[in-house]
Amino acid sequence: MRTAFALTGFFFLTLGISAQNTLVVEVAITTPAAGGTMRIALCPSANAYDTEQGCVLREVPVTTATATITFTDVSEGRHAIKAFHDVNDNGELDTNWMGIPTEPYGFSNDAMGTFGPPSFQDASFLVEPGANTTRFKMKG
Repeated sequence: MRTAFALTGFFFLTLGISAQNTLVVEVAITTPAAGGTMRIALCPSANAYDTEQGCVLREVPVTTATATITFTDVSEGRHAIKAFHDVNDNGELDTNWMGIPTEPYGFSNDAMGTFGPPSFQDASFLVEPGANTTRFKMKG
């Protein structure tokens, strides 16, 4: 019986330690209007950022001017976020005939690109153990 209690205590102690080492990224994105869906990609590398292969993708309804998203079990290191506000819920970032977005879009660090998206380096931020928070505003 004493062994069962000792193992149970060890199990709960282990859970407490692993919870402290969990990496969490909380993202707050300000957009011009409510409605539609915010589509977000959290990318752990430049290659993932360029291709979205390996990015963690999330979709959240936009009910206020600020959408909040929480990513858990994120790897430590540099990450970048790209997002767009799918106002009409068609699953795509709508653009005009020149390819310029007609729906709000944004990147972590409020990074801006020239004739395209900003680089991973410009949009990236460091994720460290514990809770990490980043905020940015949509353009467009």
